[in-house]
Amino acid sequence: MIYLDSSALVKRYLKETGTDVVNSIILSSKAKATSKLSYPEILSAFARKHRTNEIGHGLFHSAINKFEGDWLQLYVIEFSDEILQPIKQVSQKYPLKAADTVHLASALWLRSSTKADVTFVASDSRLLEAAQRENLQIVNPLDEAK
Repeated sequence: MIYLDSSALVKRYLKETGTDVVNSIILSSKAKATSKLSYPEILSAFARKHRTNEIGHGLFHSAINKFEGDWLQLYVIEFSDEILQPIKQVSQKYPLKAADTVHLASALWLRSSTKADVTFVASDSRLLEAAQRENLQIVNPLDEAK
């Protein structure tokens, strides 16, 4: 099972370092998951890049359409009471931002509930270090792209 946080998933829609790695992971993996939190995070990233003219109008709308199409193919972990305990544990163990805490807790919940190996894909080194300490397999698209 692959868990993609938004820092990795956004690379599928906007060409940047690590895009080819993320596309390869997505195309070769049958089971892909993310937190529902990724939806607003990714749309906000698109909008921010559009407002600052990093991406044009066409690419902005194309990225949204492609993302929303892919969204239907992802196993989306809801922000529910089930992940509150993992969130509490992660927040007490690691100095992560709130969103990163939700992503790591979601991946840990996924592993626990499915009893499957989970590979955590992200572009944030602090988050990946915490995931590795939790015995998740990790992939940093930025490292793999080198």
